[in-house]
Amino acid sequence: MTSQTLDISEARRQFNRLDEILRAENIIKITRHGKEAFAVVDLEYLTAVIETVEIMSDPESHQLYLDSLEDIKNGRLTDHEDLKKEILGE
Repeated sequence: MTSQTLDISEARRQFNRLDEILRAENIIKITRHGKEAFAVVDLEYLTAVIETVEIMSDPESHQLYLDSLEDIKNGRLTDHEDLKKEILGE
């Protein structure tokens, strides 16, 4: 995750450029009186975060994720091309 912090006055001055800043940063934190007040978040990044949270909050999906990590750690991998041949009977 990358982010940039702008004072609210600076954010107002750069409002028309915020989309450009978000291309390089995922989050723009806006401060007011030196304290973080809110954030502007790149929509694609936010969507990915929400999808990840949804997957990780589902017990079955979370367990599949943990099992996959264990398979990778223990070298239990199947090559994409080998799997394709097996499925297609080539």
